[in-house]
Amino acid sequence: MQNNIVIRWALSAIIILVLVIGGYSVYASLAGNPTDNHTEHNSAKESSKHGIHEEHNGEMQTESEVDPMMVYTDGKIRIELKDKVGEPVDQLEVNHEKIMHLIIVSEDLKQYYHLHPEKIGKGQFQVTKKLSEGNYKAFIDIKPKNKEYMVKPLPIEVGTNRAHDKDATLKPETTFTKTIGDQTVTIRPETFKVKEPVTLSFSFNKGLPEPYLGALGHVVILDEKGNKYVHVHPVSEKETKFETQFDQPGVYKIWAEFKFNGKVHVYPYVVEVKS
Repeated sequence: MQNNIVIRWALSAIIILVLVIGGYSVYASLAGNPTDNHTEHNSAKESSKHGIHEEHNGEMQTESEVDPMMVYTDGKIRIELKDKVGEPVDQLEVNHEKIMHLIIVSEDLKQYYHLHPEKIGKGQFQVTKKLSEGNYKAFIDIKPKNKEYMVKPLPIEVGTNRAHDKDATLKPETTFTKTIGDQTVTIRPETFKVKEPVTLSFSFNKGLPEPYLGALGHVVILDEKGNKYVHVHPVSEKETKFETQFDQPGVYKIWAEFKFNGKVHVYPYVVEVKS
């Protein structure tokens, strides 16, 4: 009788021991998952800490680390580049043969200038351009070394006469062939849809244009309010095809720059992007 009791107690102890070991193993396995999740969360936080890109409506928005300032006086445009702590931004990469491209448009988007300011000091640049009275928007197109940068419109006010002081009211064009002198340029396609890749292809009546700033042409695109800026270069050095995408429906103006017989001509087109 006593032997049976001892055997039962021994079996019970063994069963309890097995249950305890099994339960501990399950606990350890479950406890490991929160640790892994915490590690992944920390990694994501670390990546977020070092990244400065945010995504909004399918677009990658960049937090600019460069604050440009611009002053227009007596036909001279002076530009100063500083970082977030007020130090000069002096290191710029060469982009299509220039360290700075300056695009200026009148507020009605009728006047267009593509300039190249020269460096005059640490983080300071200047270019001479006489502007008629009115309001303008300027776009400083640069590639700072080791710094993020987003092109945004900067206002220029010249004189007191508001000759083109109103927002642009563009009307979409129905013909996409433009002629300057004896050079005729046609753009394709003629219809555009929002959020779909598009290849702007240009054809010419007298052969391809001459190389200009390291390419066969340059294309600048603005929305009708003159706020959203896009500078597009050809897909290759031997083609006049430009790939881009319109993220919002609306009316846009396209300026295509081509060089013929040593002179750069600008061909403007107004297109409507439909949803």
